[in-house]
Amino acid sequence: MTIGICGYIVHATSVERDNLIEEQAKNLVDSIGYASEYNLISINKTGLQSKLRDINATSSLPIANILVYDDTGELFVASNYTQINHSYNEAGSYGVKVTRPDNLRLIVSSPIFAFDNSFNQTAQWQGTSHTAHPIGHVVLLLDLSAETYQRFITNLNLFVLIGIAALLTAMLMIALVNRVIRPVKAFVEAVKRIGSGDLRYRLDIPVQYEFNELRDGINVMAAQLQHNQSKLESEIEDATRDLQQNLLLVEEKNAELDIARKEALEASKVKSQFLATMSHEVRTPLNAIVGFTKELEKAELPDPYEDYVKTINASADSLIAIVNDVLDFSKIEAGKMELDHSAFNLLRTVEEVTKLMARDAFAKGLVFSVESDALPIAAIGDRHRFKQILSNLLSNAIKFTPKGFVILRLKINSVSESQHMLTVEIQDSGIGISKDKQSKLFKAFHQADASTTRKYGGTGLGLAITHGLVSKMNGKLSIESSLGKGSTFTLNLPITTSKPNRVEKLSRLNKALVLDPHPVAYTGYRMLFQQLGIAADIYSEIDDWENQLRQQDNYDLIVIASDSDEESLELLPLQAAYAAKQQTAALVVLAVPLYTSLPETHKSLLGDWPVTEKPFTFSKLEQVWSQHNKLSWLAEEDDTEVVDISANQPEQGRIKMLAVDDNETNLKLLSAILRKGRVNLTTTFSGKDACCIAEEEEFDLILMDVQMPEMDGIQTTAKIRQGILNKHTPIIAFTAHAFKEEREKLLRSGMDDYLAKPIDMVKFNQLVNKWVVGASEQNIKPPTKAQVDNEKCGIDWTLALQKANNNHEIAVEMLTMLASTFDDVERDIKHAASQNDFATLLDVVHKFHGSTCYSGVPYLRSLANNLESQLKKDVHINVDELIESLLQEMQVVKNGLAELQSKS
Repeated sequence: MTIGICGYIVHATSVERDNLIEEQAKNLVDSIGYASEYNLISINKTGLQSKLRDINATSSLPIANILVYDDTGELFVASNYTQINHSYNEAGSYGVKVTRPDNLRLIVSSPIFAFDNSFNQTAQWQGTSHTAHPIGHVVLLLDLSAETYQRFITNLNLFVLIGIAALLTAMLMIALVNRVIRPVKAFVEAVKRIGSGDLRYRLDIPVQYEFNELRDGINVMAAQLQHNQSKLESEIEDATRDLQQNLLLVEEKNAELDIARKEALEASKVKSQFLATMSHEVRTPLNAIVGFTKELEKAELPDPYEDYVKTINASADSLIAIVNDVLDFSKIEAGKMELDHSAFNLLRTVEEVTKLMARDAFAKGLVFSVESDALPIAAIGDRHRFKQILSNLLSNAIKFTPKGFVILRLKINSVSESQHMLTVEIQDSGIGISKDKQSKLFKAFHQADASTTRKYGGTGLGLAITHGLVSKMNGKLSIESSLGKGSTFTLNLPITTSKPNRVEKLSRLNKALVLDPHPVAYTGYRMLFQQLGIAADIYSEIDDWENQLRQQDNYDLIVIASDSDEESLELLPLQAAYAAKQQTAALVVLAVPLYTSLPETHKSLLGDWPVTEKPFTFSKLEQVWSQHNKLSWLAEEDDTEVVDISANQPEQGRIKMLAVDDNETNLKLLSAILRKGRVNLTTTFSGKDACCIAEEEEFDLILMDVQMPEMDGIQTTAKIRQGILNKHTPIIAFTAHAFKEEREKLLRSGMDDYLAKPIDMVKFNQLVNKWVVGASEQNIKPPTKAQVDNEKCGIDWTLALQKANNNHEIAVEMLTMLASTFDDVERDIKHAASQNDFATLLDVVHKFHGSTCYSGVPYLRSLANNLESQLKKDVHINVDELIESLLQEMQVVKNGLAELQSKS
């Protein structure tokens, strides 16, 4: 490495020296050229030679000779005529030229130019442009032999000095290693031995200067570590002896605690037995007291005594409730609480509790609302204890809520087909509970504080019993509350059902409008109607509700809820009459709290309108709707004669109708359904044919499919509107699916109304009444077909018969026609999906969805509907999974049809 550095330094120095000589030679040649200009022009050889000799003598460069040539290439003058061994060679007219014939000579040449106005006093400020041809050349010959020799001597000396310095450095490093490295290695080895546990090892090597302190420090450290280790071992031995003594004491204490625990359990058992015995003993005379006072209530007693009997009865009921609580608590504490495991109607049980508790809430002026998922009908468990838990929690919420609301929420999360997790939330806007007091709530005979016990009453057993029952049922009870901001009790309870959870949709109830002045009840209405598949508009402001009444005309049910004060009751009939006038086909129902307890004068204010008590639950909705039947049917379901809709129908009361659909199945089913009705039906498969028919024949009503090949429904409608015969004929959009935006688009395109597939004869009848018959009174014939489960997999034969108007042959034929399209549909779907052609895929699925609407395949129709909806929204995330489910269900339907055909 040292030699390399030396070589680099020598080389760099040589190159720098050569460059310096060349630069000096160039500068000298330029100076000589400037000095020679005048002498060349004036041909003054003597003067120029004198100057050249002076330059040769005074220059620091090793000049061998200076030659000046004229423009013809002849030597003009030289500084040394004895050494003219250079032949003139004009290499170029411009610029300095440097050449090296060998390492000992350097030749530098440069042209000499004659400048214009060279001797003018102002010429130097007028530019330096030269003539086109030089007037001569100057050549500088340098002899570098002496320079080369001197450089060699210098480099040799440099190498010798560097070599001596490297040798001295090596000797110094060897000495350093002997004095420093070896002691350091010895120190490292000593530390390793001490670290491995050899605390008796000491350093005894000879060292110099500061290493003496390091060696002594290591030895002292080892000695201290040895001393500390000995001390620690002694302390560990002492601690071990103390621990053994403590363990003996702990064993003695454990034995004492075990004896005390057994004594406490025995005392608790005795206490519980005493409470149970006393509860039973108290209940016996109470039964007699309650029984006889009930009988006394039937007797006509004078004024003060009748009031006394009622007071005794109320007090006896309160005492029985307290005794029951004490008995339940004693059973829970003694571990003798036995739960029943039998089937019961969970929905009915919840509604029984809410009906009872709602009366207490409304009587207190609170808003009471129920927000519930679809609850299973057949649950397995202890019905009485579940009612007790729910009643205790609701009663507690109502008791501690002076004003505001109490909301009961029920949610079902399915773990399996029969196992579910029931979540019950009871939220109130009451006094609330501080964080530090919440830990007392589930303890017996405790409330948040003593003041609440005095103000609100109660034994403090309710939540303790509830918590014990919930634990016995493997559930969990928790609370979230803030002082002054209300409380929310949450109950998580596992339940088992013996039947699947199904909610049957109410027949012909598709859209509802609700007015309730309390916004807190909004969610309860929304969840109730949503689980039944009913579109609901819910308002709390009268102005918004009235605007909606005027804008919409297709509501089946209108619910008007209010408070039970006299002012609200007086307003209800007026609102009901207004709603009935705006929605002539809708059922108007009034919802009033505590209706059965209202005075007769208040009840009379409501007139003859149907009334139900708040809260508005599923059973109450089912009850009022089952009593309502104002619908007539165009299609007959038996062979009895159909009564004419009105006396002035065209062609003796029959309706002329044109149905346009590219799906043969749809048209065939429509013909089968209407074949015995009052409709002369004309069918066609394309928009072009429909336009031709419409030009030749006038119709009372046109059903128009929206998506068709060649001409879609919108284009066909526009063409028909341009004609004369059917320019003003009502045209009803007839398609399998439509969003709100799509419906608005259809109405803007010239269509008059909208009818969704599959054809619903109730809505179909309403449309005919609206657009053909008018507002004349209709003969009412109730439907006899039962509602079925729309999510049933495979073939739902009941639904298939319903779609085919109870005709077995048509039902089988519809299913067969649908199954015959499966192969083509599957091929088209797979091809469009593989090409990511979602537009084509949407067309195929839409057409197939329309086909499924007329056969008893509800789950297949639901899958097609989901896939079409997602494609219309341009959501392509899980399209492949939806397609796979659709194809699998098609195979299930095909297998079911084969089994059905084999049986028949």
